[in-house]
Amino acid sequence: MENRDHILTSFDQALHQLKDTTIAMGASTQRNLENAFNGLMQRDKQLCNQAIADDDDQDRLEIEIDRIGMSIMTKFRPIARDLRLVIASMKTSSNLERISDQCVSIAKRSRKMLRNQDIPEKSRIETLYKVSASMLADAITAYSDHDAELALKILERETELKATHKTISRHFAKQLEAENNEYRDYLDLVFICRWLERIGDLSTNIAEDVIFEETSTDVRHGGDLPPELS
Repeated sequence: MENRDHILTSFDQALHQLKDTTIAMGASTQRNLENAFNGLMQRDKQLCNQAIADDDDQDRLEIEIDRIGMSIMTKFRPIARDLRLVIASMKTSSNLERISDQCVSIAKRSRKMLRNQDIPEKSRIETLYKVSASMLADAITAYSDHDAELALKILERETELKATHKTISRHFAKQLEAENNEYRDYLDLVFICRWLERIGDLSTNIAEDVIFEETSTDVRHGGDLPPELS
């Protein structure tokens, strides 16, 4: 990997602070997702509460990353790759904050389900969780390592994400059509599936920003891939 250090030490330090804070936010977001999901699967109200409480930290980190990014642009007026790094970091923090919001929704709905008897079928969502969680983990790694090729692989998993969500949510929707006492829980699981899919979608957004940062190519909405990734 090329040397990205700058002659101006304060500029280099500011860029490192921006990147390190964004990576830290990514790690916190992963913990929120794990706590929300495990709170449901392990019927652990404390884990659900933790995911909800920790969302405040994500809000603060997003504000801090925006502050650092704006300070860099105002003070140093970065260009080319450095400017793209600042933009990608600020957009990544926004997506991470939105992912954390999905985790809060999952945790609140899971906490509600804990009041009722356990539904063994809830284990079906584990497949969707693994897809979404791995996309998020890879997106954070791609950002951290400046890895456009890994980012591209995340985009290619979108079909798997959609298919998995469709299969699992359709099963729970069918349970809603039958007469049973657990219809509220099945409805909650349908919503949880949607939020897990959304986490995968937002991870794809992060991957697209990594590709933009590294190649200056905008691949959103079906844009053409840069030659080096085609």
